[in-house]
Amino acid sequence: SFSVQPFAGYLMSQSFVEGPLNTRIGSVNAPLYGVQASLPLAPSASLVGTIGYSDGDLEVGLPIVGGLSVGNSNAWIFDASAELRLDSWQDQGRRFVPFAQLGGGAIRREVTVAGMSANSTDFIVSGGVGADVPLTSNMAIRLMAKDYYGKVDFGDLGSFEAKTNDFHTLGLSAGLRIAF
Repeated sequence: SFSVQPFAGYLMSQSFVEGPLNTRIGSVNAPLYGVQASLPLAPSASLVGTIGYSDGDLEVGLPIVGGLSVGNSNAWIFDASAELRLDSWQDQGRRFVPFAQLGGGAIRREVTVAGMSANSTDFIVSGGVGADVPLTSNMAIRLMAKDYYGKVDFGDLGSFEAKTNDFHTLGLSAGLRIAF
């Protein structure tokens, strides 16, 4: 059946740029909020759409000093995935229903330093695993880990090129799945 899953969690990203002597620039790990909507395609398969938002500090990492906050970074996640569920797992007396998602979409990132902003909207491939813990026949607690893989290209920032080759953003979340 059709379901909606509001969620909250934690978004972890690798550094946008890594330089010599362990210097780096990147977003700090930050809270993640969003919602998923699930449209059934078959008894154990659904099409899932996700919108998520995260807002945190932009940090420069220096060898001895550590991380220094130099600005703000936020991200919007737009994702569509196919979800496969092991509904028969629960029929065997187990207390949770595992699932896996595979899809794609985009992440829009914006960084702001001293009033100057740069943004990047990049294609992503996503994959996630998780489990639903049923509370009632139409409500469950949803736990999920999802990796958003792609590249980040902020373009040229002055004489500096802010672009990555491969970039992983990991979202860990918990929410309430409500089926209608």
